[in-house]
Amino acid sequence: MALNDNIEALKKLAAEVAQAATRFTKTAATVTKANFSMLSEQEKLKKAYQELGKLYYRDYITGEEPDDAEYIPLCDAITETTKLIDELKSKVEDAKNPKEADEAADAECCCEESCCGEKETCCDVDKAAEELNRDLDELHENLKDLGKTVEEKAEAIFEVVDDAKPEEKPEEKPEK
Repeated sequence: MALNDNIEALKKLAAEVAQAATRFTKTAATVTKANFSMLSEQEKLKKAYQELGKLYYRDYITGEEPDDAEYIPLCDAITETTKLIDELKSKVEDAKNPKEADEAADAECCCEESCCGEKETCCDVDKAAEELNRDLDELHENLKDLGKTVEEKAEAIFEVVDDAKPEEKPEEKPEK
């Protein structure tokens, strides 16, 4: 029956849309979180550069030799922060590349918290898909019942129409 095929296609489409929305939401959340982290790290980097510049300028003006005890912690902080920013940029790029992300998710995700850390989200999507399937099945049954009701009423109407005598038309009088 064509209606059944359409409903099954609608179910599949709804499930695919739900999965795509979940992937998009995860990607957007990952990118947003990484961008905020990058902004925070860039602010730390800016402050470390300013402190390093102040120390260097102080030593330059006073003619003192640079003290490694003051410079090394700032240089290490700058190096670590720069590495972290690069990692965050890489994470954003990976999140924005959906093909590789989908392949990795398909290969690894088993809806266990240990594999992707998104057990609630995965399970919520599965539950929503199950609910949608139940709702669509219920709708399908209701449509069947409605179709039967419409057919019965149509048959009753046709019986009444068939049983009715056609009205006699008054004869038309010619105009003068």
